[in-house]
Amino acid sequence: MRLTGLVLALGLAAGPLAAQDAAKQAQCNKSAAVVMEAVAARKAGAPKEQARRMLRDKLDHTAGDMLSDWIYDLPEDQLTDALGTAWKAQCLAAK
Repeated sequence: MRLTGLVLALGLAAGPLAAQDAAKQAQCNKSAAVVMEAVAARKAGAPKEQARRMLRDKLDHTAGDMLSDWIYDLPEDQLTDALGTAWKAQCLAAK
């Protein structure tokens, strides 16, 4: 009986963790998509100010400014899908 109780307790404790992991995964997917939207805009020739406005709308004023500066300062050869993948990995690793 004790083993059954332990397994049940561990299962109940894992439920909230799984929900938190799913929520974080969804949030990181969303933020990586926003980053890649701005990267695509830059690759398409959109001016930095246009990308900045989009990022401000989807994030906030400060984050939009910082992210647009970062994306528009990157060398052209780094504007690949690997950027979104790296962003998502960093997001998932953050506590």
